Amino acid sequence: MKSALSLGRHDGRADDPSDWDFRQVFDRSPVGVYVVQAGRICYANPVMGQLLDRAPDAITGESVSSFIRRNDQSDLESLRWQTGESESSCFRARLVRADGHSATVEVMESPLDVGSAANDRDDAAWVGVMVDLTAHRRADLEIQERLNFEQLLANLSAGFVNLPCDQIDSRIDASLKSLVEFLGNDRSSFIEFGDDADHVIVSHSYAAGDCRPFPIGPFAVDRLPWYINQFRSGNTVFLRSIPQDLPESAEKERAHCLREGIRSNVAIPIKVGGKRLGALTFAFIRKPCDWSREILSRLGLIGEVFGNALVRRRNEQMLQAALSENVRLRRQLEQENLYLREHAVVKHRHGRIIGHSDAITRVLADVERVATTDAPVLLTGETGTGKELLAQTIHALSARKDRPMTVVNCASLPATLIESELFGRAAGAYTGAASAAIGRFELADGSTLFLDEIGELPLELQAKLLRVLQDGRFERLGTAKTISVDVRIIAATNRDLEAATRKNLFRSDLFYRLNVFPIHVPPLRDRRDDIPPLTWAFVEAFGRRMGKSIKTIPRRTMKQLQNHDWPGNIRELSNAIERAMILADSDTLHIETPATAREGAETQKTLREVERDQILRVLEKTGWRIRGSGGAAERLDIKPTTLEARMAKLGIRRPSQG
Repeated sequence: MKSALSLGRHDGRADDPSDWDFRQVFDRSPVGVYVVQAGRICYANPVMGQLLDRAPDAITGESVSSFIRRNDQSDLESLRWQTGESESSCFRARLVRADGHSATVEVMESPLDVGSAANDRDDAAWVGVMVDLTAHRRADLEIQERLNFEQLLANLSAGFVNLPCDQIDSRIDASLKSLVEFLGNDRSSFIEFGDDADHVIVSHSYAAGDCRPFPIGPFAVDRLPWYINQFRSGNTVFLRSIPQDLPESAEKERAHCLREGIRSNVAIPIKVGGKRLGALTFAFIRKPCDWSREILSRLGLIGEVFGNALVRRRNEQMLQAALSENVRLRRQLEQENLYLREHAVVKHRHGRIIGHSDAITRVLADVERVATTDAPVLLTGETGTGKELLAQTIHALSARKDRPMTVVNCASLPATLIESELFGRAAGAYTGAASAAIGRFELADGSTLFLDEIGELPLELQAKLLRVLQDGRFERLGTAKTISVDVRIIAATNRDLEAATRKNLFRSDLFYRLNVFPIHVPPLRDRRDDIPPLTWAFVEAFGRRMGKSIKTIPRRTMKQLQNHDWPGNIRELSNAIERAMILADSDTLHIETPATAREGAETQKTLREVERDQILRVLEKTGWRIRGSGGAAERLDIKPTTLEARMAKLGIRRPSQG
């Protein structure tokens, strides 16, 4: 019988050099390899021996089926021969190892060409490749377990995003429960440092099974001094085996662990904003800890999420306390139901821009940043929000303030004349143009050009405007002479230019050139705190013009002004005040808010329907926040408990978060 390893020759010599080359390749293979000839194994590589827990020499001379579990042998034969001798086969089976254990393997067999003996069934030779699926499956399980752990941490972290402060404690408790159930330890606690150096605070704790949670509240440091001072100093405590891993000085910790039956313990120090906040701890009672150091680093991250949430709640509580005190002091300065004029008027340092709300303060901060540059500015916002006034402020704060700002309203000029207005014209450029005229760009040379309602600019002129923005050059209408100017552009619009570009109603290249520094001017309904000072500013201005002196405005009137949506914004507020000033015949001003279509429709509703709609509108505006400063109860001028009772009576429930 010829050796199946004599592939390179047909003379059957066992000492052929190709025999050694063949063995060297198979001996170094990372998977099990064997060769079968005449139904018996004539070669097995070292990995094959490891799979069977036998020496390779002890395998030769045996059949492959002798190492397969009995109930798998019939399947082995049918899979091997069902496609004929000349084709390969692939199957899975369970090996019987010498130590009695079994392993699931995948086997791929292919026929070997042994020359003239290829047609002799007795000399048929096969090479088999065997891969251990058990090890692969174990690795897959470890990878899946890691992915599940990372997914758990991601879900826990996401649960704290925009979480109301009154839900933070319950969310941390639920998170500790999820960690204990997933990681298989017995107890997890969150410990915070307080102002008292002799105590720490156990703020949260969860225990599984028969294990008791750590008592919530103050805990004396001298009860576990070594343990607490370790993580207070920023050191991670990782005790795999207690009491062996405890130092001799940790006598109280050793006694505590023996009394509680603690076999392992982990404490991870938590820092927030560079300051040590506390520690996240894990106790093991049923079995010792088998975690890797990598798990500790990941748990430290979720501990920081807990810490940040607690710090955010603490800061918000301090802020709410300060706001409540501010409200109390402010109410002391009010006379019954009247706003005192001297306390209501608060002007910002930017001249005619009045307001102290967060919304307008952010806008003014952006104005100050961009004013000293020559970057184009795009002011967006609804009609009547004061975009031109902000443009004047930017110009006044810039290095171009010594020259007047030039203003062009793109919506007020006919399309046939706007090019001439912007870029000028030569004499006879079109019918009726008897003389030459310079355009607004030339007038604004060295200064600022404010293009109001830029969204109304015709498409055919947008390319020419883009060129001026890029290189400062253009030609007058009717002449080929190029003119160069140095102009700073401020544009404004109440349209959504980005949406207009998608509909090909506005050039995208021009939009991106104008949108270098966008500033969104908030509508009046988003800066309701500015309505009282704005109202008094208009009262003062109209009073000087009309020769009238207003000393008080009823609080009810001011509340109505603040609760109105003002679709026309500041311009509409100004008109309402001017109308009231004309009708005023005393030093107390009563202002009626403009009627809206919505309010007109509500006159046909029942009182219950009107009340329900009003409560729903206010709840939606406050994000369904009932209590606190700016909450729905304050806006409706009723107690939170009264509002909750009315909501229950009217069947108003917060919509689900999906």
